Amino acid sequence: MVGNDGVFGASQALDDKVSLNLVTVQIAGKASVMAADRLRALASELPDFKALLIKYEQFFLAQVQQTAACNAVHDIDARTCKWLSRMHDLVGPDLLLTQEFVARMMGVRRTSVTTVAGALQGAGLISYSRGRLHIVDIERIRKRACECDDAVRSHFRRMFEAVETDTHKDRCV
Repeated sequence: MVGNDGVFGASQALDDKVSLNLVTVQIAGKASVMAADRLRALASELPDFKALLIKYEQFFLAQVQQTAACNAVHDIDARTCKWLSRMHDLVGPDLLLTQEFVARMMGVRRTSVTTVAGALQGAGLISYSRGRLHIVDIERIRKRACECDDAVRSHFRRMFEAVETDTHKDRCV
């Protein structure tokens, strides 16, 4: 998943290759779009920008690999909590989406999402009604998530900790 922390399609733009992916917007919001030629030109002019794009692509690949392994070995409850944790990181606690859409994103049946959402709501972790999901207790959601949630968060921290520190340092000067 890509949110306010990332970019999609940079490697294809940098290498002038065709993207073979289908991108689905999960949550409405704002996005910036840039022509591939302009991105390529900026990356040529700004080596730090190019390095950041490449670093994000490495993180994205790690996230995809972790998700593939997760889908093979973890149950729907743990995977749903991992997904909710990542969505919370990307867009916050309020999500406008249907159970059908969540089922498609997770590759499971809608009835499985209904069961898990009911259990999470019953435990006081989320509130859910007619396509509106609110994450009530993110810490308890993260405790129920599989270890893949921590792994993805750890990958992100390792790769971007210096970037966050540098950005914060610039604001303090």
